[in-house]
Amino acid sequence: MNAKPLLLIPALSLVLLLSACAGPMPQPDPREAWISLEEEGPSDLMAERVDGKNVDDGRYFEVQPGAHRLDVTLFEEVGGDSNQVDCRGHVNYPNFQAGEHYKLVESTLGTEVRARLFDAQGKQVASAHGFECMPG
Repeated sequence: MNAKPLLLIPALSLVLLLSACAGPMPQPDPREAWISLEEEGPSDLMAERVDGKNVDDGRYFEVQPGAHRLDVTLFEEVGGDSNQVDCRGHVNYPNFQAGEHYKLVESTLGTEVRARLFDAQGKQVASAHGFECMPG
């Protein structure tokens, strides 16, 4: 069996996922909390699941007020070449408020990937450490 077609499947999936995210951002629902994503450098932070359910758009989360678990994946370029590392992590926050805009900010220090959740006033309200990373 030829391995080349098998290697193309993950790459094509990523291209399709990223191209689907190229449209305009929708307007936030004032009855829900809006969580935008921000990364540093050439990385891409993507929303994956809320409370175990897949999200429709990897660019943001929108959740009902209350407690939620947000699962994210960071696609990180390594060493300036075509190598990529995929890191999966999550953030738990018990007090999302309707109409509020939160920001989940990824930061990488050496090999440690972290994400911090900030409220609309810029106060850190939660964080995630210990992302699990694997070559992409």
